[in-house]
Amino acid sequence: MQITQAFSWPTTNWPVPGVAATQYTVLQTYPTSSIVTTTNATFTQVSFDDTVPCVFQVRPSSGTSPSLTYGPELSVFVNGYVVCRAYIRDQVRKALNDRADSVNANIIWPDDELNNYIQEAIIELNRLFPTEKDTTVTLVGSNGFIAGQRNYTLPTDCYYIRTVEYVTADGKLHLWLKEKPFRGGESTATSYIGYPKLGILLSPLAGRYYPGHYDMYEQQIFIDWDPAGDGDYLHLRYAGQHPLPTDDSTILDLSAEDLFLISLRVQRSCWLRTEGQDVRLSRWTEGKKRDDLPTVKMSSEIQKMYNQAIINRRERRPKVRRLVRR
Repeated sequence: MQITQAFSWPTTNWPVPGVAATQYTVLQTYPTSSIVTTTNATFTQVSFDDTVPCVFQVRPSSGTSPSLTYGPELSVFVNGYVVCRAYIRDQVRKALNDRADSVNANIIWPDDELNNYIQEAIIELNRLFPTEKDTTVTLVGSNGFIAGQRNYTLPTDCYYIRTVEYVTADGKLHLWLKEKPFRGGESTATSYIGYPKLGILLSPLAGRYYPGHYDMYEQQIFIDWDPAGDGDYLHLRYAGQHPLPTDDSTILDLSAEDLFLISLRVQRSCWLRTEGQDVRLSRWTEGKKRDDLPTVKMSSEIQKMYNQAIINRRERRPKVRRLVRR
C-alpha cells in the first residue's frame, strides 16, 4: 500500500565547520538508487510502498541535481527486511523495548553505542563462522636473470587459506598444492627432482617441475618454485571475514542466521551494561555487601540463547571427511 510518512533529522555543520547546513537531500539507496527530494528544512514527507523493502538516507548537500555534493550520513529509514546496520539497530531496539515510534519517542540507547556493539558482534561472528570466499592469483615468471616471483599479496579479508590449486594457462593441469611442512631442515624444493621428504615428487611436464608447496605469512602467500609466468595462476579458497559497516545504509553480506546471532550478541552487551549500572548504584546492604539481583539476569538468559544458536549453526555445517589409506 502506498503511504506517506514524515521524516525528520538533526542539523549538522557541513560543509563549513561551525555553520549549520542549509540544504538536505533524501535519497533512496535500496532497492534502487535515486534522489527523492532536496529541502532546506530538517523534515519532509516521503511516499513509498510499505509492502516493499526499501532504505532512505538523509545527507546534507550543496548544489543542484545532478551535480550535488553530499556530506556525511545523518539519518536512515528502513522499511521491511533489508540487511543493513540501521535494520539491525532497529531490531535490537524493538527487543529492548526502546522503540523510536513509542508515545514519548525517547530513545534510551544512542546510535553510536549500538553501532559499537554491532561491530563487536560482527568481529566475533567472523571468528566463529568466517565466510567462504575464493580468488585467483596470476603467477609472475622470470625476467632475464631475475627469478620468478614467489610471494603474492592476499586479500585483506583473508583469515586463513583452505585450499590452493595450481592451474595452467590452458586449464589442462590442475594441481592441489600442499601447505609447506617446516621440518627436516629443508627450506626449499627447487631441485629438479624435488624433495620427497617435503611430500610431493612430480614427473617433468614439458621440462617443467612443480614441487607444489605454499605457506602464508603476513597476509602473503609464498610458493617454493619459480613460476614460468605464461598465464598460469593459483586458485585460492579461503576463510574470509564480513566487512564491518561504516554507515547505516550499506547492504551487508549477512545471512538471516548471521543477523540472529548479531542481534543476540548486541542485546547481551546492552543488558550487561544495564546490569553493571544497576549493581553499582543499588541493592547494597548496610554491611556494604551486594545482595544478589532479585530477578534473573537478562544477560545470562540472552547468553544461553546465543550459545545455543551457535551450537545449532555448527551442527548444520557440512561435515568434512578425509579419505585415509589403510
